Amino acid sequence: MEFKGTKGKWKVNPRASRNVRCGNVTIANCSSGQNGENEEEEIANAQIIASAPEMFELLKDIVKGIKGNNFEVTANEIEQLLIKITTL
Repeated sequence: MEFKGTKGKWKVNPRASRNVRCGNVTIANCSSGQNGENEEEEIANAQIIASAPEMFELLKDIVKGIKGNNFEVTANEIEQLLIKITTL
């Protein structure tokens, strides 16, 4: 299984908190308009999108651990990812 998205570190743009970038490539623009009405939701959407490659790799490791009965992924790693996704 291979991640087919843009390779590299996905980050929320520090200048535009609703925008996800990888290098100079825009991965996603989570803004639904300029009025700021849904700002918190849009920022949260950007955070979860920016974490997609990391979530993919973690899920692969979980599946591998379940199949091989050899868990290398810790609950702490999963919890840290959940905190990253849900903390504004």
